[in-house]
Amino acid sequence: MTRFLSLSLSTCALVAAGPAFGLTAQELWAQWQSQAAATGQVMTAAEVLPGDGTLTLNGFSASYSDGEVSTVGRVERLVMTETGDGSVSIDISDRYDLTVTFEPGFGDPPVNIGIVLTAPDLEMTASGTPEAITYRYAAPMVTVEDGPITGGNGAPPTIDMTLSIADVAATYTVDASDPDNLGYDSSSSFGSIAGAVNILPPPGEEGRMKLVLSTGAATGTGSGRLGNIAELATNPDAIPAGFDVSGAFEYEDIAVELTFEHPRDAFTLIASNDGGSLSAEISETALAYRVAAEGSATYFAGADIPVPVEFSVDSAEIAFSVPLAPGGGSQPVSMRLAYRDIVLGPGIWAMADPAESFPRDPLTVIADLSGSVRVLENLLAADMDAAVPPVELQQMTLNELEISAAGARLTGSGQAEFAPGPVPMPVGAVDLRLSGGLALLDTLQSTGLVPIEQLAMARGMLGAFTRPGATPDTLETTIEFTEGGGIRANGVPLQ
Repeated sequence: MTRFLSLSLSTCALVAAGPAFGLTAQELWAQWQSQAAATGQVMTAAEVLPGDGTLTLNGFSASYSDGEVSTVGRVERLVMTETGDGSVSIDISDRYDLTVTFEPGFGDPPVNIGIVLTAPDLEMTASGTPEAITYRYAAPMVTVEDGPITGGNGAPPTIDMTLSIADVAATYTVDASDPDNLGYDSSSSFGSIAGAVNILPPPGEEGRMKLVLSTGAATGTGSGRLGNIAELATNPDAIPAGFDVSGAFEYEDIAVELTFEHPRDAFTLIASNDGGSLSAEISETALAYRVAAEGSATYFAGADIPVPVEFSVDSAEIAFSVPLAPGGGSQPVSMRLAYRDIVLGPGIWAMADPAESFPRDPLTVIADLSGSVRVLENLLAADMDAAVPPVELQQMTLNELEISAAGARLTGSGQAEFAPGPVPMPVGAVDLRLSGGLALLDTLQSTGLVPIEQLAMARGMLGAFTRPGATPDTLETTIEFTEGGGIRANGVPLQ
């Protein structure tokens, strides 16, 4: 696990959740400080004023450093008020100042980048029991803006940033019944995001960069156990015992426009889609990830490319699931890549096929695999270059294969078993079916793009290793993997 991930997790647990085991203002503040110290953070207030069922923190700050990057967050005033029904309301000043400090290069003076968050009318409460406290947040608008940039060598760039998040709502429950393995459950949503960033270089330098972003409504959920937070802070490159988290995020749509103005290296990137999702699960023993999007469109133009790159994708999906630790036997593994109906823009086609010889049908690429492996040692700590691999491939199934382009379509399925050894050898078979392949060869021959000798060789190989299918211009074959490393295509030995 990277230091960035460990910092993100501890920040989520401490700042977003407001760790606490009591439901009085004094206990709430004490637990915030205690948990901050456990994760290497420092949480203080310039002035702490207790009252009748209240606690006022003036000059509140929270800081963290991993030796390379440090952050300091400051709030002018924070008031905790016991409401009398077992909950605590938390009123925070509208403005939250965050400073990120880092060294651009070894030995360079530190650079300080300021970020200002504003959340008028933010409502925040803590309720529940000491063992399971639920935090609720709601804000009609959260705004993120640029702050001052100081330090470094010479004049800094000019950054003008504004990001607005509408209708923010979140619920976060912290399960502290086992302090050595904190649990959480969360849900969140927002109505939209709109923002822009303009970056101008220091005086005397050329160029200007602009980013414009907008999204529709989105929802997210997360749950799991974080293990021992103190262990995570002291050893950020390892997953603590008991760590098991999952999360999912869905959004309606997104649009991004990035432009860079420069006398020599200008470019423009415009990308959008009609919605998508992201989900992930990570624990000591397994990792799973999936990202998908619908109705994507991309446009890129730059000084170094002859024509704009423009394409759209009806749907896209990337997913995988792998075990990370020994499980006493076979464990499942899977991978899926699916891009359906890729439509290339006219500029690309005009350059690749100016005579319009090829069918300009949408392209599709799908590969779906599942199988089983035997993990011999923890993969996060294993030496992948060792003489004995830390994982054995046992079985693999090709659930779906499809490649469609220029009027031709290749599909397939199959499976194979793998015997253990330094180089696992498959035993099994894969069935393949090609339609429109001969017509594509005819088109290649008529255009002269491929030498006729190579086309003749391709036709000969198709005739030798395939059989005619049930419909015209359809070829089929079975690739067999036999014991001892043999390979046969439609009964013809290849190896």
